[in-house]
Amino acid sequence: MAKQYILLDVGGTEIKGGIADEDGNIRRKIRSFHACADQDIQTIFVNFALILRELMDQDPGEETAGVGFAFPGPFDYHAGVSLMRGLSKYDSIYGIPVEPEIKSILPALADVPFTFLHDVEAFALGESFYGAARGCGRVFCICIGTGAGSAFIENGRTVKEQRGEVPENGWIYSVPYREGVIDDYLSVRGLARISRRILGYPENGRRLSEMARAGSSEAADVWRLFGRDVRDALLPFLDGFRPDMAVIGGQIAKSFDLFGGEFRQECEKRKIQTVTEPETSVRAMQGLLAVMTGK
Repeated sequence: MAKQYILLDVGGTEIKGGIADEDGNIRRKIRSFHACADQDIQTIFVNFALILRELMDQDPGEETAGVGFAFPGPFDYHAGVSLMRGLSKYDSIYGIPVEPEIKSILPALADVPFTFLHDVEAFALGESFYGAARGCGRVFCICIGTGAGSAFIENGRTVKEQRGEVPENGWIYSVPYREGVIDDYLSVRGLARISRRILGYPENGRRLSEMARAGSSEAADVWRLFGRDVRDALLPFLDGFRPDMAVIGGQIAKSFDLFGGEFRQECEKRKIQTVTEPETSVRAMQGLLAVMTGK
């Protein structure tokens, strides 16, 4: 019987689900489901179970060999316990082990192993094993969105121990930068702050991109200043870690041509390749699979 792996990229608004085979091929189209992240305990776990059931039923004749979750933090990935609180997402399941709750609702998965990974770590591993960074010794990944998610990969393994060039867990978001921390600047909040200063009102990345491409010099200035923060905040990690490749992920990566010029130049000086990957879910799922299959 052929084996399949059910993989979920869990967000606060939506959950993306896919099925993969052992070779890393994502079969069928990745599907999006409502997250129900602001609901009560029962609703959240029933929703997870329904999503898994629906994905499993697409190929009922195949054995489900594993279920993987790429979750944002804070989360205890070893115990499979969400530690999110005060974020308006998954607050009601704080401290509750996810796996036994889902298996109690969906007994068909009773003997199936579950795997939990940080979403950016999963993305970085997927990029390293199946994406543009395949074969690279050292990879630095950053996803810019609601915050600055990051991961450092060395020879196919995530660097989590703190050392000179790598912060604890490989998470740069809390590293001091200017008047705050990196997360305050390399994020939608940072972009909104700059646009408020330049335009007089906060604007989102999509609209700023449309404005800049339509010829707005003010929107172009917003992206230029944002790009300067990207360059300045990330340079210490380029110099300390010396990656072979820097991967920029997340929706804001779609506008890399508007803000990434100076960062790319600094990478070129150091002989570091730069790659953008705005659609992170496929890579996150492949990263989960890499861990689940022991790559």
